[in-house]
Amino acid sequence: MVIPDKVDDPRHFRAYGAKVFQPAQPLPESPIPHSHGYRIWFGIFVGLSAFYALVFALTETLVLPRDIALWAICNALPHTAFAVPLVDRWAPRLPDLRALTALVLSAIAVMIYALAAYCATIFLLAATGGARTDGILIRFFSGPALPWQIFQGSIYGSLAIMSGLWLDARNRLLASEHAQSPQPKKPQRWLVKTPEGIIPVDPADIVRIEAAGEYSRLVLLGQTIMSRIGMRECEERLASYPFLRAHRSHLVHNDAIIRAESAGNGRLQLTLCNGDQVITSRDGAKLVREKAI
Repeated sequence: MVIPDKVDDPRHFRAYGAKVFQPAQPLPESPIPHSHGYRIWFGIFVGLSAFYALVFALTETLVLPRDIALWAICNALPHTAFAVPLVDRWAPRLPDLRALTALVLSAIAVMIYALAAYCATIFLLAATGGARTDGILIRFFSGPALPWQIFQGSIYGSLAIMSGLWLDARNRLLASEHAQSPQPKKPQRWLVKTPEGIIPVDPADIVRIEAAGEYSRLVLLGQTIMSRIGMRECEERLASYPFLRAHRSHLVHNDAIIRAESAGNGRLQLTLCNGDQVITSRDGAKLVREKAI
């Protein structure tokens, strides 16, 4: 297809530009991250430690404050640490599985969590002197303490998975609402201050903007307007439109570019739809190459 060197009809201006450059559209992001942060998990650890300490103190299982604090931390730390992957990694994957598969895998995960937390608690107590040992062998809980530890580990694991499922459902709902919410419309007209007064301009009709001292020269199809604002303010106001910084003194509309040729030394010569030619800087050439398909 032959592309003319000069286009006078604005409809042709947009049509030709669309065939050469397609600016990427960003995907909507979830407003809530999956990972829930160190502060929240640290708060859970502190709260669970306080709960264990209160239980040990009220039941008079332990007497010395040091032993109460040690056993509380050794019980709370494994449960908090092993709950992180269940909440942030495991639970968000369950909705994509079949119901029976998700149920079976969740039960296995809960049992692994309970056993891992139990073993970690015993290890921490032995390492800190809170549990008795025979050489390198650790005396595990005996009597009703053992099933109680497994039971409470299963309860904590189930709560972790349910919390993860609830948070993931909330994330997906908010992300869906964010994606479906109407985006603010771009202004159809831009009121430009000129030495002669204020002139309405459609930003989509701007071919390029050139710095002219403290002013800016807006080049449209068949018209040139001197604006009283500088290049930096022009660039800020046009942030939502597909303009690129060709070099320090030029902003170019992506859709106005009909040809880009090498100008040597890493630069490009841009031929625009109105016949103008602009030499980019190296950084400007890099931006053009990134947008080319």
